[in-house]
Amino acid sequence: MRIAIIGGGSAGLVTAHLLDRVHDVTVFEKASVLGGHVRTLNRNVSCDLDANLILDAGVIEFETRNFPTVMRLFESLGCVTRPVPGTTTFWTHDGVHHLSPGSMKRAGGSLGQRLRQLIDLLELKLQGTRFHRRTNLPETVLDTRTFGDLLSEADADRWAALLATYAYSIPYERVREMPAGLTIPMLRAFEHAQSWVSLEGGSWDYLGRIVDRFSGTLHTDAHVDRVTRKEHGVTVHMASGEALSFDKLVIAAPPDQTLALLADPSEAERRRFGAWRANHIHVLIHQDRGLYDRRGVEVMTEFDVIETAPHQGGYNCYLNVLCGVPETEERAFGLAFGLDEWIDSEQVIVRHEHHTPDYTVESHRWHHEVSATNGENHTYHVGAWLGDGLQEGAVTSALAVSKLLGGDTIA
Repeated sequence: MRIAIIGGGSAGLVTAHLLDRVHDVTVFEKASVLGGHVRTLNRNVSCDLDANLILDAGVIEFETRNFPTVMRLFESLGCVTRPVPGTTTFWTHDGVHHLSPGSMKRAGGSLGQRLRQLIDLLELKLQGTRFHRRTNLPETVLDTRTFGDLLSEADADRWAALLATYAYSIPYERVREMPAGLTIPMLRAFEHAQSWVSLEGGSWDYLGRIVDRFSGTLHTDAHVDRVTRKEHGVTVHMASGEALSFDKLVIAAPPDQTLALLADPSEAERRRFGAWRANHIHVLIHQDRGLYDRRGVEVMTEFDVIETAPHQGGYNCYLNVLCGVPETEERAFGLAFGLDEWIDSEQVIVRHEHHTPDYTVESHRWHHEVSATNGENHTYHVGAWLGDGLQEGAVTSALAVSKLLGGDTIA
């Protein structure tokens, strides 16, 4: 069969990889580079840094326990992983710095300081226990609630909210509007994380290996105007006026784009996708160590989540260890979101725009039905939003569609 895949991010490229051996696959990506949220400087994204500096500007790390399908894919592709720390701190808007157990070990300090940190950690654990009791609800109930419905103003709850901001790049001021059915299971799962890894060569390494082996057709700067579907198949109409015929269509674009792509959506498709909206955000790759120095903070961790004001803030990821920057490098590289006013613009290396799903209770409620009806009107859907919203969801959705279309599995 001839299969068109619209979207060249993780889900689209993994789907193409799994279908490549048995079908004639064509991928259409409207951006100038492939990868979607997987962006690696000096790999799929060009920059002015030395070629030996490989910095991720999107997806950075993977957790082995919660990403089992991703781990199997890496192994099948021959990717090399390296262990990275999973340490985190929470900076409150009123100047308090809460340290996780891992960041406490890195911080050191006097006996008195370490005792105060331990007392603080015990108080946070008590708050966390109350949070877990409050959120220990059936999935059917969580699916009807917003994340904010279950949050208090306790520091542990605000820390959890900022971790959700990190996971989904939803602005902190809007993260409470996210569905509890997505955020609470994610927080529960990662509380029991075993080990974090990143990829040698950056996160693009696994998609780059897929692209190198792909025998189908890849189009970048490919602007699809609309898709029409008939009994015999689908026609992809390009903005250039060209019309291309295929047997099946896989939509691997953000879900808010689905109805704009389909010239003939059914009533069921309008219901499933009508509530989705775009989340347009940007991140900064920078070398502003002063973000820490100006506030007297000595410990840089991989997941520093920061309130800049009540219900405002973002995060900064310390990239040197996460991305395997040579130890001889004196600069401290970071990936920041929601902290533009805190970062010296002269120290910004790259600003990257991202288009991600804007999760709400109403939009998220249909994701199970979308997966269950894959194949209707010759149309299939893949994307992280159909699962956990992270890389595991992207890969498992691709695997599910590959199975429906007789493609490969992941050993």
